[in-house]
Amino acid sequence: MRWTAEEARKSIDDYKPETIEALQKWLQENPHYPPTSEESLILFAHSCYYDVEKTKACIDSCYNLKSATPEFFQKRDVDKYAEVRHILGVTDNAVFPTMTPSGYQIIFHRLSQYEPSKYVFADGVKVLNMTMESARCLTGPAKGYFILFDMTGVKLGHLTRLNLGLLKKFFMFIQEANPVRLKGIHVINTMPIVDKIMFLIKPFMKKELHSILHFYSSSEMEKLYEVIPKECLPSDFGGSLGKTVAELHARNTEVLKDLKDIWNDDETLVIDESKRPSKKGKKAREDAMPDIRKLDLD
Repeated sequence: MRWTAEEARKSIDDYKPETIEALQKWLQENPHYPPTSEESLILFAHSCYYDVEKTKACIDSCYNLKSATPEFFQKRDVDKYAEVRHILGVTDNAVFPTMTPSGYQIIFHRLSQYEPSKYVFADGVKVLNMTMESARCLTGPAKGYFILFDMTGVKLGHLTRLNLGLLKKFFMFIQEANPVRLKGIHVINTMPIVDKIMFLIKPFMKKELHSILHFYSSSEMEKLYEVIPKECLPSDFGGSLGKTVAELHARNTEVLKDLKDIWNDDETLVIDESKRPSKKGKKAREDAMPDIRKLDLD
């Protein structure tokens, strides 16, 4: 992290030290989890509004998903892996530099090349998540996050590139394991194909996520400005940031390259089953956290 726990304690309005202490004790009793820094615990706890049990569930889901889904969370060094460089050439990704008036970070993702054969879903998810992680690494917990998707160039052929097992894991991560306060998913430049996309993804969405999903056609940008003001948007979308999406993507790519030590270290943060405490008796079964490895993901 490029920030410290001490800095977070001073800047977070609803910080609860007793939650962090309870989580540290819990992790000591569960050595199968990887080493977890105080900064990481703050991210997890903040995303769950410092509810201890919800934070435990988020930590468990996150580490289990990372262990079970190398397609999303391994081989993320931009300089080292050609597939990461390829997808960065096929998609635009950015953290917009100006937050919303509510203090929400805006994470952006769209196609930059429209040929379906060039798109790899798992790699697209990988760089989207890397972009969101980069914001957390650099600035710490935000009051909330908006994910802004631009559907320009999306075709029926892109849907054939989706792997349903990985699609389900992606939505599980977004809803159960991503240590952010997700406040909205805004999809712009929609087209009729959105109905087919919703048919695919709706079974994987909880009602809470569905309630923060919003669509805007190319003629409805004024509605978007009510939620994300023009001063937060690049010039491509009528905004006044003074930067284009291409420029912001180029900057984001350099940031992702610079964070390669974090990506490489993160590859080691997986479950060690040899250290998992045995669970015996009724109480242990009641206290056991949900185990994502046992879910049908295929």
